[in-house]
Amino acid sequence: MKKNLRIVSAAAAALLAVAPVATSVVSTVSADINVPVEGGTTTTAPAEASIKLNITNVASLAANDPASKVTASLATPTLPTGASVSVSKAKVYTATADATAPAKGKVGSGTDITQLATGATYYAAATVTLTGLTANKTYKITANGTTYDIPADSTGTIAGFGIVSDGFNLADATRTGAPYVRENTTNGKAVDTGSVDLTNADLSVDTLADKIAGATTSKYVAANTTTDANAATASFVDVKADVRTALKNAGVTVKANGSFDKPATSFPVTLNLRSTNGKTATFVVTVNSQAEDNSFPVISYNGQNYVGNKTIDVLPPNASFNYVKVNDDLDKNAIQTAFTAKVSNTAGAADMTPTFDYSKVNTKVAGKYPVTVSATNADKKTTKVTFILTVGAKDATYTTVQADVATIPVYKITGNTVTDTKTTLANGASIVLYGDPVVINGKSYTRLNGADSDLYVETKYVDGSVKPGDKVTKKVMHNAYIYDANHKRVGDKTLAAYTNVDVYGKATKLADGSLVYKIGDNQYVMADNIDGTERTLTHNAYVYKTSTKRADRRVLRKGDKVTTYGNPYKFKNGKSYYRIGGPAKQYVKVANF
Repeated sequence: MKKNLRIVSAAAAALLAVAPVATSVVSTVSADINVPVEGGTTTTAPAEASIKLNITNVASLAANDPASKVTASLATPTLPTGASVSVSKAKVYTATADATAPAKGKVGSGTDITQLATGATYYAAATVTLTGLTANKTYKITANGTTYDIPADSTGTIAGFGIVSDGFNLADATRTGAPYVRENTTNGKAVDTGSVDLTNADLSVDTLADKIAGATTSKYVAANTTTDANAATASFVDVKADVRTALKNAGVTVKANGSFDKPATSFPVTLNLRSTNGKTATFVVTVNSQAEDNSFPVISYNGQNYVGNKTIDVLPPNASFNYVKVNDDLDKNAIQTAFTAKVSNTAGAADMTPTFDYSKVNTKVAGKYPVTVSATNADKKTTKVTFILTVGAKDATYTTVQADVATIPVYKITGNTVTDTKTTLANGASIVLYGDPVVINGKSYTRLNGADSDLYVETKYVDGSVKPGDKVTKKVMHNAYIYDANHKRVGDKTLAAYTNVDVYGKATKLADGSLVYKIGDNQYVMADNIDGTERTLTHNAYVYKTSTKRADRRVLRKGDKVTTYGNPYKFKNGKSYYRIGGPAKQYVKVANF
């Protein structure tokens, strides 16, 4: 039976002979650093373990901070079945050559420091003890990417194994620019989201990470918005760690050698970026697992076959159904004739009729709108193709709506009378404007579509005077679906609990009253999955991690206010629980509120 993971205090560490790193090899600082274990543990082959020491607050560190302000953790260590890990407190030191070659009892050396400064590279170091091993057996222990053969003693213990974090530097706020992602090609364009096909050659953490953003041949690279002499350097924080997290969130088990079985559905990978000036960003890549799965339907258009979730960037010039005249009907027959489908991507597969989602197209307003073509076969496997349909003239100039709310209203103006048409435009929509603004009752409006149109929007949303809210990084506390402005699911993407996401502006309400955060172009998440809801306990309550096990010894008292996140979970015992806190699993029964 697997033993519970435990983290030792300084006193317990002494009893276990896990001495803090000796001052003869590691520089002391004003205080030691507690090292929690985050994300639980996974099990591996009988004689292998993998441990990584991560610095978790680099972005918040500044020059003149005490070294003791650094925080570190062990992120989901991989252990032999039945084994447990404990970790000493860590220390911070400046780097030397042996810092990247940890071994049993050896964690590097460095110069004494009293406070952090820009321009220096720092490392954190600690020791770990593994228990519950087979006596006198040699184990392969991988620490931050390097593997060592270490024998357990006669009690089945490996004690005092030294681990060192990757080097880190303080942000230099004088550097310019911010991190973003571009395609890894000559003059590659900037991209907001990405996608890669998961082939049978990519079924390991290392190869998938390299394919996305980890190698010179990868599809995407980190870049900086400025290129002057004082520009910051942008980079991905840890692509392999982000891939592992994404696989875990998708329910995919990573094996001891880093490989995994091909999942049945596509899944998102959220990559973290950071510039040396401290600015951060995230980038979501959809991993299309149907790339070689011929059991999925195939949609054909203009000589191309599509499987999985695909986007047609630009319709060809011969697309007769494009450039719809304002107030005309869509030529749905032409669209439905242009797209064909088969039940699978195999020779001789039967034809099927795809479905078409025109719900986002507003023919009253010249603009660019997404249309999604879907095909779902008897095995419930779906292929989707999305293209952008243009309403209005081919040579029109399009302006992007910039709002601090999810949608903006469209008005009809007759003379000096302004009437709400009940039509709305999504923030970020591309629309066509005409003529100079008009002012009625002190409010400015700009005409849509053309000279003979009576439809208007408030000028402030199209002249740049209203800016989308500032980007703020927040932590998702409950698995979250992504919705559009109509509160409809966007693809199959989900944001995993305890991952970070960039939100724009304050929480706002959709048309149906749902309180949401904007995270991208027509993409929103429920605010309750991030901020939570404060509730008052009506009974004393334990905190659980499963339906049968308590998370800790706490007793929450009647009358206490507790923040819960998202919708309740129903456990195997049939009872419902709210998630609280984290990242360790913590739940309180709904019935106690």
